[in-house]
Amino acid sequence: MTDIEEPTKHLPAMDTYRILTLEDPENIEQLKIACKEAGHQVVPVTTISQAMVFLETKDHVDVIVAAAHLQNESVFEFLGRIRSADSHLKSVPFIVLCADPGVLATVSSPAVEMVATLMGANKYLLMPEFSAARLMEEIEPLLAAIPRKELSPT
Repeated sequence: MTDIEEPTKHLPAMDTYRILTLEDPENIEQLKIACKEAGHQVVPVTTISQAMVFLETKDHVDVIVAAAHLQNESVFEFLGRIRSADSHLKSVPFIVLCADPGVLATVSSPAVEMVATLMGANKYLLMPEFSAARLMEEIEPLLAAIPRKELSPT
């Protein structure tokens, strides 16, 4: 079971959000650090199965950040499952992130962005070099006025 990691920077509860990050194992660490240093809880997962177990058994996440290119899995499959869910998951903000892309990912980026947007992603981010500051700037407008953590009984 995936655990919720607490932020390294402590903010008031009303300003702390829970961010699920789905990324390949070699890249998950930089996403965890970015979210935790911004003062948010982070749920780091490396597979769609881990993400769905967490999402179906825990109370909430406030935003999902998923890698555009996953090893042996499809971000489109994951996005489709989230958007077709008959629950609170349907409305969770979803960002597709293409960080440090190779040549093929850079060339295919416009098509990936178009499909992700059509499937219901709130944002598509292409970052030639990963930037924690830019990621947090892109997440900020998607966060609800009140974190779901404050709205839920747990």
